[in-house]
Amino acid sequence: MFRPQPQGLAAAMALAFPFAWPAVAFAAEPAAEPAAAQSVTITGRPSATRQGALRDEIVKTESINAREIAKSGATNLPELMAHRPGIDVQVECSVCNVRNITLNNLPGRFTTMLLDGVPIFSSVSNAYGLDMIGLSGLERVDISRGAGTSLIAPESLAGTVNLVTKRPSSDAAELDLSGGSFGLRRGTGYAAKTFEGGAFTVSGTLQNQDSADGVGNRVSQYTGYDRKLLGLGLFLDDVGGFKLKGRFDHIDEKRMGGPLGSDYDAVRASTSGNPFDFSQGPHAAPVSDRWVNPADGSLSEAYNGGRFGLAQIIFTQRDQFAGTAERSFGDNKLRLSLGYARHRQDSWYGGDADYFGRQKQGYLDSSLQMPVGPALVTAGLSYRFEDLHSRSISQDPASPTFGIERADADAYTYRTPGVFVQAYQAFFGERLEVNASLRQDHNNVYGGITTPRLNLLWHHSDNISSRLAVGQGFRLPTSFFELEHAVLSAPAVDRSQAKAEKSDNLSYAFNYADDRLALTASVNHTRIKHLALFVDDTAGSGNFLLQPARSAYTVNNVDLVGTWQMTPRDAFTAGYARYQYRFNATDFQGSLFARPDYRLTLALDHDAGPWDLNARATYTGPQNLAKFYGYADNPRYNLDGTPKADRSPGFWTVDLRASYQWSKTVQTYIAVNNAFNYQQARKDSFLWLDGSGALDVTHIWGPNIGRTVVAGVKLDF
Repeated sequence: MFRPQPQGLAAAMALAFPFAWPAVAFAAEPAAEPAAAQSVTITGRPSATRQGALRDEIVKTESINAREIAKSGATNLPELMAHRPGIDVQVECSVCNVRNITLNNLPGRFTTMLLDGVPIFSSVSNAYGLDMIGLSGLERVDISRGAGTSLIAPESLAGTVNLVTKRPSSDAAELDLSGGSFGLRRGTGYAAKTFEGGAFTVSGTLQNQDSADGVGNRVSQYTGYDRKLLGLGLFLDDVGGFKLKGRFDHIDEKRMGGPLGSDYDAVRASTSGNPFDFSQGPHAAPVSDRWVNPADGSLSEAYNGGRFGLAQIIFTQRDQFAGTAERSFGDNKLRLSLGYARHRQDSWYGGDADYFGRQKQGYLDSSLQMPVGPALVTAGLSYRFEDLHSRSISQDPASPTFGIERADADAYTYRTPGVFVQAYQAFFGERLEVNASLRQDHNNVYGGITTPRLNLLWHHSDNISSRLAVGQGFRLPTSFFELEHAVLSAPAVDRSQAKAEKSDNLSYAFNYADDRLALTASVNHTRIKHLALFVDDTAGSGNFLLQPARSAYTVNNVDLVGTWQMTPRDAFTAGYARYQYRFNATDFQGSLFARPDYRLTLALDHDAGPWDLNARATYTGPQNLAKFYGYADNPRYNLDGTPKADRSPGFWTVDLRASYQWSKTVQTYIAVNNAFNYQQARKDSFLWLDGSGALDVTHIWGPNIGRTVVAGVKLDF
């Protein structure tokens, strides 16, 4: 059972007290009619959530509202992020399907997830947790690209994705039942009850899907899962003058990749023989149970690891809470935030290790917004703790720790109090808006970290605006096993050389919006210093080293996206993003995942009476596999012994969806995803060999599942 750490709790209370006290004092007095709190907004421009439009905020923010979420047919957050310029989903393992959301094509672990503005996710929870983030009960999803885009989330090296919970205005209930390809079965429910001064919500999801093998080698490319989600929300409009919002989520998922099926116990018991067929697929092995050793062209020893040898079985349970309290008094506004998460992962990684991780996270902040002369100033304090503890047993006979149970091989303990201040002021008759912020955080391991940011917004006219942003962000490196399986193969991990990862960001965005057209063009530059790497030094010190890369990783990109409302019923969206990557591949030792040179996105929406039709298409350009995967230092080979291609081909993915509203209550829908059935596994296997013939599963550049069809019925009450 979790018990608050006395030192951390005392520090958090001390930090929150100075800003909470004014609220207590004001609450004790008769409440005057509050003046509207000032807010940092753009004036004189229409608000929209179409692609190409931006929210009315000085920080460049793209939004997806509840209607767009429903029209997309997405069942979780990664699906919702598809087909958007500058935003993508990165798969990092073809067997367990770890996925992250990338912003500006930076590594997915550099994207900070927020729940109602509260940072309560980590590399541990992001690894498998993004698939488990349901979309029921959301008002919108806000996406801000760039380092330090959120005042309370400086660890956003690439940007933030904020899930904003909807406060119900009336009683409502919704039931969504669907089924589809590869055994998909999904049921989602949502209910809202309003009462005088507040509301209560309940949501739940049951979802199952089978694993998928697109080439017949009996090794899955898409992971099967059994997922259960429960969400509770509470909204109170006036508690001592405070407006409260709270959300609790429980997550329970079991997934398995590698062997097909879902009999976890039988797979763990299958430790010998060969149930796979390595002779299937492009550049496959010449025989079913072994492959060509690229070192000398001979056949390897027969595979004898059973189904468990290539299995990755992960059981995840997570409980999380995020709550906010806001109160206005006069021209001042007080905000308090609280977040807590407890994450449990039991996992069996075939021939690598058995791993059992436990994580606890907490977050507290208090901030006060007040006018100071012509400026609007926000000052606040925050406290964040994050612990990871684990128990693991290496299953690799070549490892010096084989069969030895180890405690806390990848553990870390972070305590990070912080102080922040932000000033906003408008000039030249509110044509120029300026927002400058500064944070100082002090981590128990990495010491003091300062992160400044400046945002400028110029209104050329009511319809045209420009935004310029420059700033920094940081991230505390973690050593979670999923990011580096080999961390368990050494007696110890030496973290003495590790540094906090930092990013410098410069971005400019030009925006035009009217009743029929929304258009945004942007240019972004991000340089990441001290990118954390694991270095195998078992031949020297005997340890794995967690240390910074010797050089910076830089991504420059330009993107253009716009939506044209052609008729009252029809809207067309187009987007293009081009990327330039600058890094020394040797310095990053194959720790990066391939990203495309460019992406083109197209979308067409047609709303005609009860019909709602939409099509989404994305062309992903070629990817420099040789550079990202470090072929110069670690060549990759196919199972027939031939070298892997230096570059991937470009490809289209197309999603189609149609829904029909039979009545106010009943809607039916059908969706075809990846309509042209493009699969990487049919062009280039996810499996690869190193120079000695050792097998790996992370050669990733394209879709890991083919065409899927989903049909369902949605009932609204």
